[in-house]
Amino acid sequence: MRHRRSKAKALVAVLIALIAVGVIGISSTVGFSRVVHHFTEDTADFSGPAGPDKEVKVIPGSSLRTIGKMLAEAGVVKSQGAFVDAAKHNSRSTSIAPGTYRMAEHLSGKAAVSRLLDPQYRVLAHVVVPEGRTSKEIIALLVQQTGIAQDKFDDALKDPSGYGIPDWDKNPDGHRSEGFLFPATYDFEPEATATTVLQAFTKRFNQASQTTGITTKTGPQNLTPFQVLTVASLVQAEAKRAEDMPKIAQVIYNRLAKQMALQLDTTVLYANGGIRAITTTAAQRAIDSPYNTYKVIGLPPGPINNPGEAAINAALSPEAGPWLYFVAINPQTGETRFATTGAEHAQNVALFQQWMREHPGYK
Repeated sequence: MRHRRSKAKALVAVLIALIAVGVIGISSTVGFSRVVHHFTEDTADFSGPAGPDKEVKVIPGSSLRTIGKMLAEAGVVKSQGAFVDAAKHNSRSTSIAPGTYRMAEHLSGKAAVSRLLDPQYRVLAHVVVPEGRTSKEIIALLVQQTGIAQDKFDDALKDPSGYGIPDWDKNPDGHRSEGFLFPATYDFEPEATATTVLQAFTKRFNQASQTTGITTKTGPQNLTPFQVLTVASLVQAEAKRAEDMPKIAQVIYNRLAKQMALQLDTTVLYANGGIRAITTTAAQRAIDSPYNTYKVIGLPPGPINNPGEAAINAALSPEAGPWLYFVAINPQTGETRFATTGAEHAQNVALFQQWMREHPGYK
């Protein structure tokens, strides 16, 4: 009996040992494979001069290893391991952003990491939109700077809801985007579409709406947000200097209160196709248009350009005063005179006319 029990114990011990060895073996195999992979991964690197430029795209969610593989396949780095190894030695490598980059063939892993972290190698359409440009002018600039065709923008503009025009937009057909393409600096990826570009503008406009409070503050004379935006566009078009904006806004409100025609050349120029000029001709002022404020009493039906925050703030908070007239007596410096009577204004206009005679050809 003792012999049988000893054999049984021995058998159990052997089975336990085999099971233990099996478990350890599996664990060791997994760990060993990682160690082997670490020491056998190809980390061959380029050391010579960079080759021809090449654009590559980092897909959102890509790991460093995925980026390294993509770069190696594109011939940018010699091996995936060279890039991964360099990335591990750069604490900023985890901040590599998705997007298109201007790289080059035959870069070392370290150089590749550096380029992906340097904004100057990011392929973007950099567009600077000044205040006071009309939507037509902005679209022309976007066509030039982004390479997106005019007809793509024309199609996108037909669906204001598709690119985020606020529901309080009251622009007549053909002017729907006017006032809502906020002037700012934009960077667009090569894959941007006309719709996504326009969405960036209206998103920035919505931010400005929050900052200025145009949708939450009560406008002067109980004007609606859209009417305040229209006034802001007039202020933007007429003001040569930011400090004059609140006074110009007050002139507009004073004339509206007295039911006086605004008589703004800028609205007439807009009615005539958005011409850029200092003054208007009699023929231009005779145009039959709701934007002709020489003929029509009150505000035009909508904005005549896309104003910035300073103009919107001036339209919301004008400077109190009795002025009914203003004129820039020096278009070059923007020096503007304000007046409360027609006679005083006539004297200021004479100064403007004298300046124009002294500067023939100035536009």
